Order: sequence, then C-alpha cells, then structure tokens
Amino acid sequence: MKILRKILGGISLTAAMFVFQACYGVEPDFPGHQVTFRVVSDTDGQPLPGIRIMSQPQTGSQDFIYDWHFFGRTNAKGVYSGWVNLVEDNTLFRFSDGDSVYAVRDTIITSSAILDYTDQDTVDIVLTKE
Repeated sequence: MKILRKILGGISLTAAMFVFQACYGVEPDFPGHQVTFRVVSDTDGQPLPGIRIMSQPQTGSQDFIYDWHFFGRTNAKGVYSGWVNLVEDNTLFRFSDGDSVYAVRDTIITSSAILDYTDQDTVDIVLTKE
C-alpha cells in the first residue's frame, strides 16, 4: 500500500509540474534588445506625449503576416522604451495620436539597426501635422 501511495504521489507531482509549465512556460531564449523612441513635432520640435506605438514583426516572405501589437505610449517627454525581439529580420513600428492631428508614421527598424542604436540614447521620430 505504501508503494502504491508513493507511485501515485510521484505521478501527481509530475502532473502538477506539467500543468504549471503549460500555464506559465519557460523563459524564452530569444535574442532581443531594448529600444527607446523619442517622438517630436515637426513644427516646433516639442515632445509629443500620448503617442501610440504599435509593432509588427516582418518576415522575409509574404506567406504569413503578423498582427499589429501594442508596443507602448509615449510619456510626457515624448519618450517610450521597450523590448524588441530580434528573431525577425525587421520590425515595423507605427506611430499615431488619438486625435489624428498628426499623420501616421510607419518606420521599419532592422535587427542590425537596433543593435547599432545601442550607442545612442534614442531613435528620434518626427511626426508632421495633417
């Protein structure tokens, strides 16, 4: 009876560990880098707070197109910093404001360009008024 109890206890523990990993996963081992954007107006160079930044990884083929993902929103200084996955060759970023005062701007950043920005503080994005 004790042996059966130990076997069932081991099976229960294994099942619990399997469920935990299925729910929470393991730490991904994807290369990535932090990139910082500063969004300013083209007319006076003032920072633009509240600009919505979306990201869309790009693939080399057109077989599969990723959906847009919310990347972040600029703070009062027009700055947002976030983590970029470098598995894909390019990442398309879209900058837009909620009031449509400024034209939407799309910018593609390659993984090699992201690594080049490590020496710089920010990537400057200039939005023009419509």
